[in-house]
Amino acid sequence: MKYKKIYLGKSNGVPVYFDMQEAPNKHMLLIGSSGSGKSVQAQNIILNLARQGETVVVLDIHSVFSKEQVFHVYRQELEMYLNEVDVYSTGIPCGLFTPVKFPDGTLEKPADTAGAVTEVLARTTGMGAKQKNILRKAAWEVLNKGLYGKYGIRALDYELASNCTSAAEEVKDKLYTVTAHNVFRPGSPFIRQGKINVIRLGKFDLMTQEIISEMVLSYLWRMAAASGFKEDGLFIFADEFHNLISGKRCALNQVIAEGRKLDLNLILATQQFPSNTQQAAQGFMQSGLVLFFNPCAGQLNATARFTDPGNVKKWAEILQSLRKGEFVASGSLVAGNTRYNKPLKTSNRQ
Repeated sequence: MKYKKIYLGKSNGVPVYFDMQEAPNKHMLLIGSSGSGKSVQAQNIILNLARQGETVVVLDIHSVFSKEQVFHVYRQELEMYLNEVDVYSTGIPCGLFTPVKFPDGTLEKPADTAGAVTEVLARTTGMGAKQKNILRKAAWEVLNKGLYGKYGIRALDYELASNCTSAAEEVKDKLYTVTAHNVFRPGSPFIRQGKINVIRLGKFDLMTQEIISEMVLSYLWRMAAASGFKEDGLFIFADEFHNLISGKRCALNQVIAEGRKLDLNLILATQQFPSNTQQAAQGFMQSGLVLFFNPCAGQLNATARFTDPGNVKKWAEILQSLRKGEFVASGSLVAGNTRYNKPLKTSNRQ
């Protein structure tokens, strides 16, 4: 394992690190109000990963990694590691319809490849059983005829058009934003090892951003499940991830629950807890590192309870007093020569 510690900031002048080797998992969650310093701290964490040769995929919906938004202290060095994918202009090059290779060397059956593409598209666009069946047949034809290599995901549009039924036309309409922009295209994989791979999505409307993000996450999960990243590992960053597609079958829930064994790791930032249900929120709160910034209005006590349920009043006062760039870190921490498995007020103000 080549990565060990990630610098977070200082506590009483002593450098604080997240010890990933000792953590139960490498997922990282940043929670706090807008303007509290989450984005800058995410940039710091990702830059630290890049310095150690790690590969990161950034779902850049809110332009957190645009040149204008990157904190000036990190800007020049971050640019050295950037691999930018302007999805609106060039799409996302990947083998979306290529069968994956399993660890034992066998290839995925074509029917399962078409089924995987069908599943994520049907789920993200809200298709019913009949529409999903029509899409599955179209996906099979695209794969069987090698049409993705010629036309990209737009090939689904052409295949559905040949169906000449109103039901197929309805499926076409649901896929319109993805196929009209030909979002996924053949070509060398968009991920470059040891780089910060920024997937630019800011020019799309919110619904299209959600669909593309879920498709990318599902594709990465599929690659990881076939041991695509087990040797080198992969980190995925999503800002304001509570706006992404949710539910038991969504890719984020799969990665948070099972990503550790595949070395597929999340860095998630949000203004509020991921769900209004305690059980769902607890799943994300099991991240190996959680950074609590100054909370949103109305979430102070809830945040304090997650920080330390045995001392809510104390931590509510601390959380409320946090300035921009200050946070309470919880996880497998090292400060100086001391290990902490309890919350620690930390600052990365610059």
